[in-house]
Amino acid sequence: MFNKLQTDTGISRLVHSQDMGSAAVHVLHYCSVHINRLNMIIGTPEQVSELFNMSILQFNQGINKLKKLNVIRKYTKKEYMLNPDIAYNGDDKRYFVLRHMWDTQTTSGLRES
Repeated sequence: MFNKLQTDTGISRLVHSQDMGSAAVHVLHYCSVHINRLNMIIGTPEQVSELFNMSILQFNQGINKLKKLNVIRKYTKKEYMLNPDIAYNGDDKRYFVLRHMWDTQTTSGLRES
């Protein structure tokens, strides 16, 4: 079992340079703390923003910025998935499963093969 937080990526440089925006930084921080074993945050936007103790407007601004940066994707109506190359909590075997889930997912839903 290991915790991964990739620090030499474009997203970490954006956080460091503060070009990302405070809402996106807050959402990224809370997501990295509250992700489950599948790198997902489960709940509607209202539930998740309440869990993160922020307004729905701030949550939506942060999520939209993170989506543009390919850090998070809306997996289903009630699930958000963090990019496993940026943040991950688990073992090697589960990482490859999550990497496949991320690669076969688009922002509008599962890719059709």
